[in-house]
Amino acid sequence: MSEELAQLRGRLQSLKKECREIGRIPPRPPGLRAALGGIGVSIMHRLMFWYTPALERTIGGLADVVDEAIATLDRMQSAPPASSPENSSAVRELEARCNEQGRALEQERATTIGLESGLREQNETWQQFEEEQRSKEEEWKRRLEESDERFRLLRREVLDNAQRLVRLLDEVRQGKPPETPPPPPDGLPAFARDNPALYAALESEVRGTRGEAQALWKAYLPLIPRGVPVLDLGCGRGEWLELLRQEGIPARGVDWNRLMVAECLERHLEAEQAEALEYLARTPDGSLGAVTVLRLVERLPLPQLVRLLDEVARVLRLGGTAIFETPNPENILVASRDFYRDPGRLHPIPAETLRFLVESRGFGSAEVLFLNPGGESERVPEDGQSAVTRRFNRYFYGPREYAVVCRKV
Repeated sequence: MSEELAQLRGRLQSLKKECREIGRIPPRPPGLRAALGGIGVSIMHRLMFWYTPALERTIGGLADVVDEAIATLDRMQSAPPASSPENSSAVRELEARCNEQGRALEQERATTIGLESGLREQNETWQQFEEEQRSKEEEWKRRLEESDERFRLLRREVLDNAQRLVRLLDEVRQGKPPETPPPPPDGLPAFARDNPALYAALESEVRGTRGEAQALWKAYLPLIPRGVPVLDLGCGRGEWLELLRQEGIPARGVDWNRLMVAECLERHLEAEQAEALEYLARTPDGSLGAVTVLRLVERLPLPQLVRLLDEVARVLRLGGTAIFETPNPENILVASRDFYRDPGRLHPIPAETLRFLVESRGFGSAEVLFLNPGGESERVPEDGQSAVTRRFNRYFYGPREYAVVCRKV
């Protein structure tokens, strides 16, 4: 009996120690997520200002009753038999106090259940608010990035027009005929030559922000050989060139749009204004280790596309890598978004068609990589073996882009 009482005393001391911890805020770990969580903890701590002392008093009172019960049992062991009047009176008194504390504890338990339900609802509300704030922050960040890109584009257009105006005035004073700007590649809309800023803005709108484009194109980095020169045809704003530079890969870009090239130069990227086929025609045979053609092949008529493939095969060294990326026409949403919004995209190219063309123009066996599929939250749940559901997800939420990757043999 004495050994059991000793164990009970030890557990009682632990209970009293834990009771003293009620209401104390735990230490906050470092980091932004912990700081945001600390706000919720502080709010909960203030909401429980009236409940924490009551809970501490109840548990402390119960611990005192148990402590007194242990002391009474000690006295009973050394006292006369339990049938004596003294022991009977002590037992009845102990039972009464235990019953009283039990009722108080039951009342506190009911209160705790109600409070836990309220706190759970408040916690869910707080988590929903936090998620909404995170979504708004991401949306504002995306809009800020888009606004920054548009501002850069307008700034470059103003500077470019100012330079052109100065040149025109000099030519008028000297009696020279005005210089005719180089025409855009065949297949582009007629307004592209006279409105390069408008067309650049439209292409940027369809392509997305720099961060979105780079997140997609990071998948190509392991495919690019190191230590060899890389050429990017249709480099646009230079997102891919920037990724290659971060990897220490020497690369240069070519684009017909002077404003796009100006943005690359502002970012200290190597780029040149030229038409892709014209630039390839003056590039020596076997001088490049890799050529990337991202979002360009769907803009070319078939004869020019075949000529482009021939020129890429010529300028690549043996074993060199070529990557041709284009929107995936099997995804109906992509086709409606990219090809209808951007008049510069002439026609969608199925993956098997582009793969056949690549392999027939001097490249080895080509591999097709499907990229950027729709998220699970967008897809229709595929219950069982429903072929209709799988086909629907494929045509509406399948990969948004694909790339044909090949090597010169």
